Amino acid sequence: MPILKNDKNPHFFTPFGPTMGYFKMPSEMVEFLNKNMDKGLKDNSENLVGKVTQELRFDTDIKNYAAEKLLEFIVDYHQFTKNRNSMGQENLDKNKSPQLDIVSGWFVRQFENEYNPVHYHHGCTLSCVGYLKLPDGIDEEWEQDYKDHYPANGHINFLYGSSSAYSCSNFLIKPKVGDFYIFPSDLFHAVYPFYTIGERRSFSMNMIFSMV
Repeated sequence: MPILKNDKNPHFFTPFGPTMGYFKMPSEMVEFLNKNMDKGLKDNSENLVGKVTQELRFDTDIKNYAAEKLLEFIVDYHQFTKNRNSMGQENLDKNKSPQLDIVSGWFVRQFENEYNPVHYHHGCTLSCVGYLKLPDGIDEEWEQDYKDHYPANGHINFLYGSSSAYSCSNFLIKPKVGDFYIFPSDLFHAVYPFYTIGERRSFSMNMIFSMV
């Protein structure tokens, strides 16, 4: 059960077939997103699978802000993947301009005992998760949980393929405020419940990247 240790920024990794990417959001981005969650956004919960308190839809200003802040990282993600998948023979065409279409985005407000079942995202090619807030005292819960043989409380779990002697299908990530992960939209994932009173706040986006 691999658990990612975030010691590089940004970086790309392949715990299994799909490429995943990690980026540490600047503090001003975390502050902007937290502040703008409170401006009367529409609730999108009925269109999503999460068993959580609230999922608030991004407006156009938030989408544009996120696209501006993340485009360079997402270009690097595609460059890494194209080069990896071609065994070093191909790169992005520098004569074309990158374009990022954020199809949808939303804040996820998850509280104690809530969870997000196994699912994937459709209608896009890329998805992501970024962490904006954690409950006060959750470190104490994690300290106890990590004494167990399978710690998982409040973690996100990515699933791909099947496990064998030389393959692992289960990739677990412990959230931290400011952490941002990108992954293919058809990659199955789930979020486990936690029990500390308070809010675990994150955001997700469905995106399509192209070079035009």
